[in-house]
Amino acid sequence: MDLSSILSLPIGLMTGAQFLTLMAEAYRNRQENESEAIPVTNTEDDSRYAYGIPGICEIFGCSKPTAQRIKRSGVIKDAITQYGRTIVIDRQKALELAREADNKRKGGRRCKK
Repeated sequence: MDLSSILSLPIGLMTGAQFLTLMAEAYRNRQENESEAIPVTNTEDDSRYAYGIPGICEIFGCSKPTAQRIKRSGVIKDAITQYGRTIVIDRQKALELAREADNKRKGGRRCKK
């Protein structure tokens, strides 16, 4: 059975072999598309820095209150430069410092390590 006739069948009416053939073809097409994609490396200096509390939210994928708590905790203190109300965060350094702090952590309230 060719691929076009398999594509015209509803999934509920396909046999196991037809379904596996369809999935193998989809996987093969996906691999070809990924090999054709050109990796983009962003070397702009602007992408190295984040600005303000929204920048911390973007780096760590968290809410504003959590970003403020991260900043106040001092975990990423060395990655932050602040002039008045302007906050500049070095992305790489902030992630490294957070990773180090996470490795040093011994557990929560009920966890004894």
